Amino acid sequence: MNKNVRQVIFVTGACGFVGSHMVDFLLSKGHAVRATDLEAKSSVINRLGIEFIKADLTRKEALKGLFENVDYVFHIAAIFDYWAPWEILYKVNVEGTKNLCEIALNSDIKSMVVWSSGAVYGVPKQVPVKETDKIAPINDYEKSKALQEKVALKFYEENGLPIIILRPASIYGPRSKYGTSIILFLMAKGLLKAIPGSGKPKPALVHVRDVVGAAYFLCDEKRAVGEIFNVADDSKYTVEELLLAVAKMLNVKSTGFTFQCG
Repeated sequence: MNKNVRQVIFVTGACGFVGSHMVDFLLSKGHAVRATDLEAKSSVINRLGIEFIKADLTRKEALKGLFENVDYVFHIAAIFDYWAPWEILYKVNVEGTKNLCEIALNSDIKSMVVWSSGAVYGVPKQVPVKETDKIAPINDYEKSKALQEKVALKFYEENGLPIIILRPASIYGPRSKYGTSIILFLMAKGLLKAIPGSGKPKPALVHVRDVVGAAYFLCDEKRAVGEIFNVADDSKYTVEELLLAVAKMLNVKSTGFTFQCG
């Protein structure tokens, strides 16, 4: 990026967990942020440097004008729910991305980083997983993210839209209310009585600040356009080690933990 020019960056899902951290990161770099989400959160939008526009990605006509004078796009908005009906997952994650890409075709953006998920690999046969490994989504959420990728990359292949795909591991960090953090909430309330399975698997994790930092780094890399990138930390802790460490930090007695094999 030209550090002497104030770049305008567009963030979808700006009021969510990852989106709000993306906004924080961009503001810290001195960028002007155009943010959008279904609902506004005062902690995000009432800040200098943010232009908030409420929009629904499933309504294509509502997206017109969002790309005006925009240099880069971080498309984070999605339904992250393993129990959501397929119709909703498809409408938001797949059709919403398609709508965004279609509008973006008439813009001068330098790149659009699209958030996918490391979950599209399903249960990997080997680790670490490589971007070239075959994806094998298991549930509807994972299938919707795989289709989202396919839709976005098709716009790159057929129309030259500068798409970059990000596949983060399980994201953790401040303000998270889903995914990995659900386990922490259960532990804090004393509701997690067993360590799942043998406790020996090593989960793929990544801090939210590392994810947004990776996205920012890739958005201006011309070699990244049309490519897919896994993002994970290099920790090698087992589920057992992580849960016991968290239990200690939360002052939760871990002596009552049992192993739920199966």
